[in-house]
Amino acid sequence: MQQKILVLSQSNTILENIETFISSHYDKIYKYCYSILRNVEDAEDAVQEVFLKAMKSNNLSSINNPNAWLYKIAYFHCMNKLKRRKILSFVPFIESENTVNIVENMLDEQLHNILSQLKPDERALVVLRIIENYSFEEIAAIMDKPAPTIRKRYERLKEKIRKMF
Repeated sequence: MQQKILVLSQSNTILENIETFISSHYDKIYKYCYSILRNVEDAEDAVQEVFLKAMKSNNLSSINNPNAWLYKIAYFHCMNKLKRRKILSFVPFIESENTVNIVENMLDEQLHNILSQLKPDERALVVLRIIENYSFEEIAAIMDKPAPTIRKRYERLKEKIRKMF
């Protein structure tokens, strides 16, 4: 009987830890997924799938930087989702999803206009660097690219944005 009580109390603690982990990172990961996917429903689905992938990971306890790790999972998941969406748009008789939605209190209108003119990987870089304030090294770890490459892409992106205005 005591063994069952111990198992139940341990499982409750694990569930509380998972709930705390998700609630502390949910908003940031949602905004990040939305900035890439530009669709509320897709972003909500992506966030759920990102957290499922994170929970299925066997090395969850050995992660040094859970924020960067979640952003990396989200980045690759969203990029794969966009690739699938692009492939589906070429398949005849399948209507593509409406990806244009009204931004509700998430980003101001000017930033929304800038982001809508950028490619998904450029949007991801802008959000991580400017909005989330990550270093180039952290972004490099998230995007699985060398830090100098990320720096150079960011510099080119800044110039591209300047030319838009």
